[in-house]
Amino acid sequence: MNKVNTKSQAVRILIFGHKEFSQLMTSVLPEFGGQAKFKLFDAIVGSVSEIDEHINNFLPDVIVSAGSNAAYLRSALDLPVVSLDCSVTDIISALQRAAQVSRKIVMINFAEASPVVPVLEAALNVTVQEEIYTTAEQARELFQLTRQQPNIAFVGASLVCGLATQHGIPSFLLYSADSCRKTISTAIQIANEQLVTNQGVALTNWLLKQSKTPIFMTDEDGQSIIFNQAARRDLGVDNGNCSDLESLIHSEEITRPTDGECRIQGIDWWFHQDCVMTQGKPLYIYQLYRKKPKPEKVKVSSRHKLVFESSAIQKVVQQVKAFSSSPSNVLIYGESGTGKELIARSVHESSPFSEGHFVALNCSSIPTELFEGELFGHRDGAYTGAKRGGRKGLIEEAQYGVLFLDEISELALDQQSKLLRFLQERHYRPLGSNEEKPAYLKVVAASNKELKQLVVEGKFREDLFFRLNVFNIHIPPLRDRPEDISSIAEQKLLRLITSYQSQFTVNEILTEILDDLVSYAWPGNVRELENVLERVIASIQMAEDLSKIKQILRDISPELFLETTFKTGQALVRKKELELVVHAMHRFQGDKQQVADYLGLSQTTLWRRLKHINLK
Repeated sequence: MNKVNTKSQAVRILIFGHKEFSQLMTSVLPEFGGQAKFKLFDAIVGSVSEIDEHINNFLPDVIVSAGSNAAYLRSALDLPVVSLDCSVTDIISALQRAAQVSRKIVMINFAEASPVVPVLEAALNVTVQEEIYTTAEQARELFQLTRQQPNIAFVGASLVCGLATQHGIPSFLLYSADSCRKTISTAIQIANEQLVTNQGVALTNWLLKQSKTPIFMTDEDGQSIIFNQAARRDLGVDNGNCSDLESLIHSEEITRPTDGECRIQGIDWWFHQDCVMTQGKPLYIYQLYRKKPKPEKVKVSSRHKLVFESSAIQKVVQQVKAFSSSPSNVLIYGESGTGKELIARSVHESSPFSEGHFVALNCSSIPTELFEGELFGHRDGAYTGAKRGGRKGLIEEAQYGVLFLDEISELALDQQSKLLRFLQERHYRPLGSNEEKPAYLKVVAASNKELKQLVVEGKFREDLFFRLNVFNIHIPPLRDRPEDISSIAEQKLLRLITSYQSQFTVNEILTEILDDLVSYAWPGNVRELENVLERVIASIQMAEDLSKIKQILRDISPELFLETTFKTGQALVRKKELELVVHAMHRFQGDKQQVADYLGLSQTTLWRRLKHINLK
């Protein structure tokens, strides 16, 4: 079931935590500006009365907390509560930092013991006393019972770290900024899903009033209960026969595909189906698009290949496959440099419109006065300075293909209104012409800004947002998927080595610099990574060997080494991860499936880890 998110306002997320937890959350919240509104309350919660005022004043969609705080809130409130949980990497990092100040570590952990602690004791040459608590009071008791030991360091949640600080004992927080990011992302997703039901009616009303393509809606029993004027005109329906439409689209009652083809009134159509919830019941919305004969196939370059290992990009690939089959619009979100055009090309190549051209327009580069001519084309003499003989517009060039509107958020409001009319009508009129021409193409838009927030700010039309946001794809930044860095670097280096005729191999170069690449945050994402790699290849051309490549990298890209503490920690974490892989391979006698399941890794990621340490 393809459910539509029509929410235009930012969701509200209330965060409860102790001092260290609050500080860590505060450091990452600016990254989610525009996606949600946040309020942070610094406290250990002991009763609902303590937080009632905050809930009533802020009206949150979701609450975020950790440890015993989260457990209590989940049991006491009806609101969804998302808990910040520590990962294996968090545990490795915290214990590694604690091992630098003490050989004796007390780890006070919530709910259950960690299976990696015995392994880390041997790897770090430390003794770890792990204690488990389920309530804040138990955590305090365990701290008091263990704090008298000489020369110890504590590892735990913010409550434990706060107690240790009060007594002058070294302590290390069990959570990381990356875990906070994942928790906030999950909370935003849950909050958005909560609001879908409330927004379903708004979407249906808007579609029925604004759409110029046939639309009808059915209940879960397949009875057509609502249809617009275009459906009445083009499908020949009236009150007497509208209930037959759903059966015409779905010949098999057991399936209800979201996209497909059908034939009604002797005409071939594409259809797209969405589902919204109204009063707790599903309402299925069908949009129909008239099919036209396909032109001669246009060859598509094979160079636009997506390279990845992460589950995050695997999800994107799955969305591309699911959304490509429909003629409906696709909206792509992602920071600059994440590869939005690459994803748009993947949509094109996977769609029924792959036989047409992929035509891209950067909306930020078109002056308002030239926008119509660029998009719709013009006839000879349409305006002063118009090209003799006229000119095709981008819509005509993209006929039977895909029109990619990059940086859609940069369109001025008057440009947005002209684009909206075209998307509604699927007809356009070249400047200087009295003839309207039909358009048969798929529109893919992209933005590095949240359009929902721009709608709230009055900078983007809400009706245009609804029209574009039939499907949406979010491309995570490179810092959230470091496992992709190696494969992306391999592909780029292969091309660069061929181009520069370098004497060095990909493996030789990556062996020297991969740890530095993985530990950097890459604010410019894939584009910045590719630029750094090209500077590396160009700079080592005169070198006899790779002994100075570290210094070369430091000279040409000093930004990689500014976050020294972060970098060193990440490199050590990676080392400990590899040590865990070795231990697991011995424990399970080389059974890769068992090792992958035990470590929570995909088969591909495990293979790359084994390759890195020369194990097969």
